[in-house]
Amino acid sequence: MKKYLVKIDYEYEVEAEYEKKKLIGYCAVDSGQILLTDPCYLDKWKDTEAFDKKEKAGNYSYAGCCKKEKSGVQLKFKNGIKGAGVCVSSGYGDGLYPVYAEEKNGRIKKVEIIFINE
Repeated sequence: MKKYLVKIDYEYEVEAEYEKKKLIGYCAVDSGQILLTDPCYLDKWKDTEAFDKKEKAGNYSYAGCCKKEKSGVQLKFKNGIKGAGVCVSSGYGDGLYPVYAEEKNGRIKKVEIIFINE
């Protein structure tokens, strides 16, 4: 792990620890979007048609994901409570996207999916 002095502005310096991110796998996308959810909730997933008129954006269903805004949507449980997952568009659409993890002190600090390589 490397440590650097980072200037936050002209008055403050902090010591920051950086660890390199590592490739942990790939996610295939065939619907132009990706879902972040806890696998233990998948039994509550409603497998609907993409444009089911009864479903609303944000419902924990395929249609609930498809009706999202471009940036994404917070998915809700059946009782209306937020937190079932987050669905986002995947950059240019379908493809195979790399997933990276960054660790700190042996634990996952963050996960990053690269949709558009700059």
